[in-house]
Amino acid sequence: MRSLNLRQGRRLAVIDTFFPWKQSGFRYWESIEFFKQRPDTLFFATNVSCDEFPAPVFPIEVFKEMAEEKGITDVYCVFLNLACSLLGCTTIPSGFTLPGSKPHLDLSSFLKEKGIRLHTTLYPGGGLEPEIPAPFLSVVKEGCSCIFTNVQEVLDEIPSSIFTPIVINTDYYSFNQKFLEDKIQLTFAANRSVRKGFPLLANVFNQLDDSFYLNIVGDWERELHLLTNEQFSYYGSLSPEELKKIYQHSHVFLYTGTQDQYALDGFPVTVAADAMSTGCLLVSTNPRNDRLTLVAGVDYLEVEAMSYSIVDALNWVKENVKTAMKIGETGAGSIRRKFNCKEVVMKKIQYMIGS
Repeated sequence: MRSLNLRQGRRLAVIDTFFPWKQSGFRYWESIEFFKQRPDTLFFATNVSCDEFPAPVFPIEVFKEMAEEKGITDVYCVFLNLACSLLGCTTIPSGFTLPGSKPHLDLSSFLKEKGIRLHTTLYPGGGLEPEIPAPFLSVVKEGCSCIFTNVQEVLDEIPSSIFTPIVINTDYYSFNQKFLEDKIQLTFAANRSVRKGFPLLANVFNQLDDSFYLNIVGDWERELHLLTNEQFSYYGSLSPEELKKIYQHSHVFLYTGTQDQYALDGFPVTVAADAMSTGCLLVSTNPRNDRLTLVAGVDYLEVEAMSYSIVDALNWVKENVKTAMKIGETGAGSIRRKFNCKEVVMKKIQYMIGS
């Protein structure tokens, strides 16, 4: 690894936006793991929140002062819009402004003057959208020492970028062997947006018999009228603690997402990976044909974004429960090996500042 010889005398800082925020998911768990593996890491937020966290979180306004006082040599952030904000490039000559970017966060001159290296993770969201103007990726390519990503387009555009799956706290989302005692418990969890495919989900569930029960998580109250099959519970938005309980008693996590010209989703989506870590069988569309981490038919069941395809897959699960749950166990093993928060963060630290 190219940065292993940089360890001596280096100190890492993590800059986030609204933080610490437990519902941010992977960002929260990743930062906790940074602290566990490098207790001298400092944490900064553009908006300091109040969720529990094992280390102090400082407002971004004191970053320059503390960088000099504490000897910060490396900065890490997540998402394209934050990286471009810190590098002072939020608008390109065509006049296009990167969604979610903040010009006032420009630290480019200070980082350059002090020789502080910037590192970033470019996951879907955070300004990384389909057909994002190439100049923003060029800015990150030139301004960041390490670029981590799970997006094929970024890997293609920036050959020096390093593939890393989304981080999952596999200790928190612990494996729980699934047994069928009554109905097959399906779970659908997503924030409300067109690309999540709720009408497709409803059409599928309306065709299933009473062998299935559906748990719906997210802000979908306005769409519930689409369901004629009444064997479901609607929970609204839930905390990670509440979600974990549902996952541990679910047999299948169902994802019905479709391609979106305005936004990217990773594969599997984070909530699906969380559920898989507990042993849920993932039955999912794969809109961007992502083959970087999971194997269809081995780790999960891949379906088309068509009602008949999803109904057929779920009826197969009903007729082959033990085999289906074995696929869920295999998928859980893959998540726990490849997405494990400890391993992914260790890899990032090795690249950024050495072991």
